[in-house]
Amino acid sequence: MTPLAPMPPARRVALPGGGWLNLHEQAGEGPTLLFLHGFTDCAESFRLMLPHLAGCHVVLPDLRGHGGSFRGPIPSLATLAGDIEALVAALGLRRPVVTGHSMGALVAVTLAARGKVDLLRLVTLSGSLRPDGPALQALAAQFAGLPSPLAMDHPFLDEWYACSRPVAPAFLEGLRRNCVAMRREDWRDCLAMLARADLTAEAGAVRLPVLAISGAEDMIFPAGHHRHLARALRPERDLVLEGVGHNPHWEKPAQIAALVRDFVGSVAAG
Repeated sequence: MTPLAPMPPARRVALPGGGWLNLHEQAGEGPTLLFLHGFTDCAESFRLMLPHLAGCHVVLPDLRGHGGSFRGPIPSLATLAGDIEALVAALGLRRPVVTGHSMGALVAVTLAARGKVDLLRLVTLSGSLRPDGPALQALAAQFAGLPSPLAMDHPFLDEWYACSRPVAPAFLEGLRRNCVAMRREDWRDCLAMLARADLTAEAGAVRLPVLAISGAEDMIFPAGHHRHLARALRPERDLVLEGVGHNPHWEKPAQIAALVRDFVGSVAAG
């Protein structure tokens, strides 16, 4: 199997209210591609895409409570979006293209709706505007019953990181390490935040070109979530990929990278 591409160097950006975000930045040309990961993940969630984004300027932050970023309260999506606004200002990013996966997609929509950052385009991967439902409730119940600390070989992690297509075990091992390193209170904060989230109105106010991607076999945010998101966001491109689950960028990284690059390239063509 092809060795994993190295992550770009890591560094920290201080937040105005205290704490910091850890980030990885790949130098390159064109609009900045800013990627926001999902719940229990980290910047490494997009590692498999990096070889297919060679030559692009890529910024990969860890959200607060995740990866190498600081551990602090996670009361709302607005809090997470505010952290990203501070990061964009600190790095001097000009009109980034934001791509969010799962919980990161909700942060990306919140960021776009708030309008405090001048975004060029918005991409959602396995997104939802109203995440609450049977799948999220079952997940919250599972998390509540897990031991603390959580062992790397706990069966729950096999289920949590199950994919519809083969994914490099070494890549998943890194994500598992980040998951078990999370504090229990950060899990609870994120799950509670997602359970009460409804971004329907915010999505209706977004005036950016949008690319919405989901997997036909997504068991966490099944088809109804994508349909609702598409009705509210009115994406320029709306794609449901067959044979793919909740993590399209793990299962088909080359295709997802190409879709993002093409979507960004259409700006220059226009």
